[in-house]
Formats: sequence, C-alpha cells, structure tokens
Amino acid sequence: MNKNNSKKKDEIITFESHKIVKEIYNQNKSKLLILKYVEGKSPVITFNYQVIDVKTKRELKKGVFTGEKMEWLDESSLKCTPYIGIIEKENDVIIEENTPTKKRYITIKID
Repeated sequence: MNKNNSKKKDEIITFESHKIVKEIYNQNKSKLLILKYVEGKSPVITFNYQVIDVKTKRELKKGVFTGEKMEWLDESSLKCTPYIGIIEKENDVIIEENTPTKKRYITIKID
C-alpha cells in the first residue's frame, strides 16, 4: 500500500465575496436608488445606499442599512427588509392565524 494514498488530504474551503453595485429606478423613473454592498456567505448584508433625483442629479438621501434586502416600496419610499435570524421564544404560546404579526420591513421615506 502506498503511504501517500493512505493519508487524507487537507481540505480547504474558501468563500468568495463580490462587491456589487446596483442601480434601481422607482416606478415612474424619477428617482434612482444606488446600492453598494459586498455579497458573501453571510445572509446579513450592509447596504450603502444613495437616492438621486434623476432630473436634477441631486442627492436626496444617503445612508447605511444592514439587513437582507432593499427595494422601492412606492415612488417615494424604500422597503428595507431586516435580517431576522432564529430566535428562541420565552414560552410556547401558539399564535393564532388571525393574529397580526410584526411589520416585517422598515420604510425609509425619501423627500
């Protein structure tokens, strides 16, 4: 038996991350959302966002949001989905189907 074949090779697992820049227009194409972020193995993304008025090229809003997703909600609002991981509840209360749950996104108004 060959000694080289009997040894296990060390396995190296690598994760790649990519810098992403997305430009997304609102419904009437009057505003442009520019998202800059790094996409990698984590489900949590830190978005650097900027909203530009298309006609005047003026910056309307700029900031950072950490979560899962950012998109237009309507012509003047952003819908930001926060990351909600697995959480442990204190008790085993069953939520009825008709019980309203928490709002699952954050709204950012654009002037």
